[in-house]
Amino acid sequence: MKAILVAMHLVACQPDLLICEDMSVSAKRWPDMETCRQDRDTEMVRARQGLPDEVVVMSRCRYLIGRDRRTTPAF
Repeated sequence: MKAILVAMHLVACQPDLLICEDMSVSAKRWPDMETCRQDRDTEMVRARQGLPDEVVVMSRCRYLIGRDRRTTPAF
């Protein structure tokens, strides 16, 4: 059985947006899209810490299909 989760994808880019680095929140999941969107500002501030001021940080909430904890893994 699969479960539909919500994950946030964060990237930090140079000002020209040509070179970006993934800073995704990989361990955190949200129960629905609205909750993820409400938490975006907090996660973006956390991602900006320690980065130069000119770096552009962008985020997007997206659906993620993952294993339901009630189902045993097939492999």
